[in-house]
Amino acid sequence: MLLTKYDFYDIHALLTGIRMNPESAYNKAMIIAVYNILAAPQNDNFVVPNLIRKALRSAGEINTEQYKWVLVDNVYTYGLEIIKSELSYSFLTNSFQKLLEYSESTDLERLQDLADALHNVPILIADGCNNFKRAVKTQFACYNKKHNTDLWKELAL
Repeated sequence: MLLTKYDFYDIHALLTGIRMNPESAYNKAMIIAVYNILAAPQNDNFVVPNLIRKALRSAGEINTEQYKWVLVDNVYTYGLEIIKSELSYSFLTNSFQKLLEYSESTDLERLQDLADALHNVPILIADGCNNFKRAVKTQFACYNKKHNTDLWKELAL
């Protein structure tokens, strides 16, 4: 299935929540729910509105105070913009795999830093950033410096 522009906004909101609360017991289940959607093969042009929200609701218990937006579906009164970029899906799939790895470890600072580095990437995708690589590398600068790595090379395989 493909995601809409609004699904990418929801991914942004989730990453912001993880950045704000990296110790939350709910993070792992929510990361897995989004990862499963991103990693699924794109065999058709079928679109399910509010797919990310529905997946997060079915992930189990969530912090309803922090993620109250998940409990309500958006009602779209105008055409949905569908995102079809293979690079975007691949990049975010790799990103969520890395988030999952950190959520399973005890390195919550690294989870928080990664969520911080990634949180604007879905917005760049949704808004059709003209120079995605350059914009993302800019977002990653602090993370790369702090953790002595090149996150673009790790995630853009």
